[in-house]
Formats: sequence, structure tokens, C-alpha cells
Amino acid sequence: MVPPPPDDAVLVFLVVEDDPDHAALIQAAFAYQKRPCRVHVTGSSEEAMDYLLGRWPFGDRGRHPHPDLIVLDIGLPGMDGLGFLRWLGTRPEPWSTTPVVVFTANAERGLAVQAYAFGAHEVKVKPTDFAELAQVVDSLLRRWKPNIA
Repeated sequence: MVPPPPDDAVLVFLVVEDDPDHAALIQAAFAYQKRPCRVHVTGSSEEAMDYLLGRWPFGDRGRHPHPDLIVLDIGLPGMDGLGFLRWLGTRPEPWSTTPVVVFTANAERGLAVQAYAFGAHEVKVKPTDFAELAQVVDSLLRRWKPNIA
């Protein structure tokens, strides 16, 4: 039996996605990679803010550690993904510089320009099938934590 990797080798993802089916597919794509990572899902910008701020029910940092990367949907209820990016850019905490990869169903160039202007590190059109999503997740793992990929 192979021992689990040390915690510092585990990449922590925060997925901000309101569609439960999309969230489940994203989680499955990470599990499919069989690499040491933890995926936490929130269904709204407000819930992601609570996660990052350590508010209830996310106060236990052992169970809900600060993410190494945020995967953000743009079309969210309440505060949309662009609003979340603006909020993140105003925060003084060290986690405010966490890289953000935007997933969007909207391939409009103007949306990508706005996302980059508000601090997104990458903008990806949501993949249409699982194999494509698995490839995108593989590239994210390799790019953001190459020593475990």
C-alpha cells in the first residue's frame, strides 16, 4: 500500500459552481485523474466568500483548507463570477492572490476580457463532454502543481 502524500503535496481546489450536475462532473474529472488533490464545492459566490473567510460552516481549516486554485463559474445566482473576482481583488488576506480559473459556457470574448481585467488567471469555455473536461483538469493539475502531476 502506498502511503498518502504529505498535505503540502495535495492541491486544494475550490470549485464555485451553482449547477449540481456540472459540479459533480468537475469533481468526477478530478477523481478520474487519480492525483492527490482535494476538491471543495460551493454553489454561489457568497458561499465561496464564506469558505475563504472561514465563516460557518467552513471554520475548520483542517476540513476546509485555503485553496491553491479557484475554479469559478461566471453565471452564478446572486453575485456573479465577475463580482466575486472584484471582491477577491479587494481583500487584504494572503489567499486573495489565489489563482482563479474561470469556467464559462459563454464563449464571448468580451466576457473573457472582463474576467482577466478583474484578476482571472485563465478563462476556459466549459467543456461539452467528460473526456474534454478530464483533459482540462489534467492541464490544470500539471500547470498549478507539476510536482504531483
